[in-house]
Amino acid sequence: MKILITGADGMLGASVCREALSQGYAVRAMVLPNRKTTVLDGLALELVEGDLTQIAALEKAVHGCQAVINVAASTSIWPRRQSVIWEINYQGVKNLMAVSEQQQITRFIHVGTANSFGHGNPSAPGDETKGFNGKAYKMDYVDSKYEAQKLLLSEHHQKGFPAIIINPTYMIGPFDSGPTSGRMILELYKGNLPGYASGYKNFVYSKDVAVGIVNALKLGTLGTCYIAGNENLSFEQFFRKACSVKGMPFTLRRVPNGLIYTVGLFNSLLARLTKKTPKLGYHMAQQATMKQCYSPEKARRELNMPSTPIEIAISDAVRWWEEHQYL
Repeated sequence: MKILITGADGMLGASVCREALSQGYAVRAMVLPNRKTTVLDGLALELVEGDLTQIAALEKAVHGCQAVINVAASTSIWPRRQSVIWEINYQGVKNLMAVSEQQQITRFIHVGTANSFGHGNPSAPGDETKGFNGKAYKMDYVDSKYEAQKLLLSEHHQKGFPAIIINPTYMIGPFDSGPTSGRMILELYKGNLPGYASGYKNFVYSKDVAVGIVNALKLGTLGTCYIAGNENLSFEQFFRKACSVKGMPFTLRRVPNGLIYTVGLFNSLLARLTKKTPKLGYHMAQQATMKQCYSPEKARRELNMPSTPIEIAISDAVRWWEEHQYL
């Protein structure tokens, strides 16, 4: 089976390509024009250029494929409201869906976000039955991903479109060239992290998510969602694990919520004046104090998604950063 993987050169996409190849699929990888794709060097795949807003490019990319894995997305969270996010995360998905319907693909695996479901606490984590709480985020990234998910599920129920949505939590792993999710680990190792917040997140190894995504080409139920996560950890627990991986002492202190909100608000106001992305904006400060816990049991059960300890995910990320001179 030949599959199209969009966003193939991103942190998750690079792992999805490798997992698909290891499972014996022929891979066509779509990347943005004029992008450096060193994370894909040496892989036996077909590389094509294009983006989700270009219908002609999508028609060419999907042609001859039996399945599509859509990893491409805008993950920008500043400014919180941007029309380009909707052009990519909603209209782009709509474009790819229409082209996939025309070319009669057999499975369409879409990467969403766990934020499309209500979160919980460690003793009562959120799952696929919990409703969306967009008011807790007020970000076009989260809203656009949720609306794209609704679109795909509606198309399945109305026309039988063969969609499955994978909803990752907070991913850690290699190929994080931004860096994106791993930035706070790098800041910790460089001594730039002033402390930790009171919140919780569900952390997951990006390679485990990739396995779940590729397994969804054969497993899982069409027209459903799967939260791809693993460990619900407080920020203190997570940073202690990160320090342990690096063999460094844990010296961080918890920052009071009030101070985090104040700094976040000040940074957001300053960012509006300077037009520079803040390291900690107000909405980021709010999220840092939330208990964003999720249950990955459905993905483990139905997609055979692994549950690798987060220490291994951190170690793999660190090794990749060291090899590419981030550390």
